[in-house]
Amino acid sequence: MTDRIAPVLTLIAALALLPAGGSAETYRWIDEQGNVTYSNRPPQPREVLPTPETRPAPETKPAPELKAPDAKAPEPKTPETKTPQAKTPDAKTPEARAPEPPGTRDAKATVPPTQIPRAGPTKVDELLELSGVRAQLVGLLNRVVLDLRPPSGQMSAADLATIDRILAQSLRHEAVYGAVRDAFRPQVDRPNLEAAAAWLRTPVARKIVAMEIASSEPSAEQKVADYAAMVKANPPPARRLELLQRLDWVTGANETSADLVAAIARGLSTAVSAAGPPESRLRPGQIEDRAAQVRARAQETLREVRTMSMLYTYQALEDDELAEYVRFSGSDAGRWYNTAMRKALVGAIGKVVEQTATELVRAVPLERWARAAMPAPHPVK
Repeated sequence: MTDRIAPVLTLIAALALLPAGGSAETYRWIDEQGNVTYSNRPPQPREVLPTPETRPAPETKPAPELKAPDAKAPEPKTPETKTPQAKTPDAKTPEARAPEPPGTRDAKATVPPTQIPRAGPTKVDELLELSGVRAQLVGLLNRVVLDLRPPSGQMSAADLATIDRILAQSLRHEAVYGAVRDAFRPQVDRPNLEAAAAWLRTPVARKIVAMEIASSEPSAEQKVADYAAMVKANPPPARRLELLQRLDWVTGANETSADLVAAIARGLSTAVSAAGPPESRLRPGQIEDRAAQVRARAQETLREVRTMSMLYTYQALEDDELAEYVRFSGSDAGRWYNTAMRKALVGAIGKVVEQTATELVRAVPLERWARAAMPAPHPVK
C-alpha cells in the first residue's frame, strides 16, 4: 500500500494516490514512443497510434465493499482471487519474466508478516500498521536526514555534531509517525476504513506490504541498482509493464513522490528565508514558485526511477496478484486510503522538515551552510 515512501525519496512509499474523480470511463492508449497512458479523458488524435488500442477500455469497476466481520465471530480466511489470463509467454512463463539478480530478494519480502488480530472496530494505528506506513517511515526519515545533513568534510566537527544532535531529536521515528497519524485522523471515513483494513488482512495484501517494507529499507537501494542493470539486458514483458503503469496511475504514486519533494523544498526555503536578513527574505508566493519548480524538475526523473523500483519491489508477485492490487486501489476504499494518506504524509513531512530546518539554521549560521553548498532534496519515491 505504501511503496511510495520507499527507495526513491519514495517513500515511498509506502506511500498512494489518485487523481480526483473516478467517474465515467477509463481510457487507455499507446503513443508513438510505445508508452501506455491511462486517463479519465479520451485521447487526442495526435496522441495515439492508429490501432484498436485507442478505443476506451471498459469501465474499471471498484472492488466490492468488504464488510468488517463481527468481533465475536472468527475472521474468515479470504481466498486469493485469480484473474483469468490468456496463456501467453508474457503473462506466465518463467522465461518471459526479467531474471532476478542473485541475492536481491529478501526472504522476508516473500513471507507475509504475522497476522494482526481482529478485535472490534479497526483503529487508525492498526490500519497504518497493516498498510506498512509505520515501518516504511524509517526509510523515508533516513533519506530526509541525507537531504538535511551537509556532506562530511564541508563543515567543522563541532557544527556537524550540532547538526546530528538536532536531526536525531527532530526526526525521531515515533514523533514523525505521530504527526502522520494525527494528520490522517480527521480524514477517517469509517466504512472505507473498515473495507481497506479488511482487504489489507488478506494473504495477497500481507504479501504485498511485506515486499514494500523490504524495498523501503536503505539496504535495498543497491539491490534496485543491480536489478536495473539486469532488466536492461532482459526487459520485462509488456503485460508486466502495463500492470505497473496502471498501478502507478490509479494510486497516483508518482504525484505523491513529487509532492513530497516539493514539501521538503518548501520547508527548507521557508526556514532559510526566515533566518536571513529582512531585505532578502522571500515572499510566500516566491517560496511556492520555488517549490513548484523543484517539483517539476523532480517529476521528470521520477517516472523512470519509479518504474524500476516497482519492477524490483513486486518481482515475486504473479500478474494476477498484481491485478488484484490494481483493482483494490481503484475501489472506493482504495481511493479513499490513498488520498487520505497522501495528504497526511505530505503535510506532516513538510511541517517536520520546516521545523527541523528552522532549528538547524538557528544553531549553525547561514553563511556556514552556504559554504557547505547543501544539495537539493533527493527525489522521493
